Amino acid sequence: MKKSILLWMFAVLVGCTTPNLLLDGGFLAAADYFPVTGRQGWLINQRLGFASFVTGKVDRDWDKTSTLEIGDFESVRQAGAYRFSFSDGADNVAQLDCKSGEDSDHVNLRGVLGGDARWIVDAESFLNCSLLEWGETVAWKLVMAANDEHLHGYLFSSKEAMPVYEVLGTDELEGSAWPVGKIVGYLVYRDGLQLAAIQVMNEGGVWIDSKLSPVERRRLASLAAALLLYSPSES
Repeated sequence: MKKSILLWMFAVLVGCTTPNLLLDGGFLAAADYFPVTGRQGWLINQRLGFASFVTGKVDRDWDKTSTLEIGDFESVRQAGAYRFSFSDGADNVAQLDCKSGEDSDHVNLRGVLGGDARWIVDAESFLNCSLLEWGETVAWKLVMAANDEHLHGYLFSSKEAMPVYEVLGTDELEGSAWPVGKIVGYLVYRDGLQLAAIQVMNEGGVWIDSKLSPVERRRLASLAAALLLYSPSES
């Protein structure tokens, strides 16, 4: 009941205003903000854009469900995929290939109790992306998962001496006294320092630290595009 009330209040809030993520004031002062286009309306031949960055046509697979049954237990995977090229409007930046979905375990007692006697006993959402920067041979990996919490994970490379970025889902809005109970964006950190934020509610928005090198800004813009195009599985 509490979660339903929070989601209803969130819907009212979004319908009446255009709230932003709750962000640290120091980060906001150092960041450039870019509104996003391409997330609304009919998504066939979808192309996403912000600042000078733009995706190629986003290629999506239909979500598929597979089930493994062992006695009264079922392991279910609902998964889909999407892939796209990414450029800064003049040059290619990266190629991204993402897979997302949910793994869940069920107890099925329909044969004994009849009706809808089937319960989820565990579930985990996931988002995994490969990010190949233009001209490079080593791909970056985004690995994120959530079990009763918001997605949390890391963007990293197997190449030595490369940074590791922590990516945290958030449900906190500016001006709200409590979390809204629904993910509204992601915060990106390197060595505890916030470098970017991605708002995924409404049309979307991206903040990137203005002091970063062009290479790192392009990398974080690619990450932002992957998160803006991610759609959680519907159970």
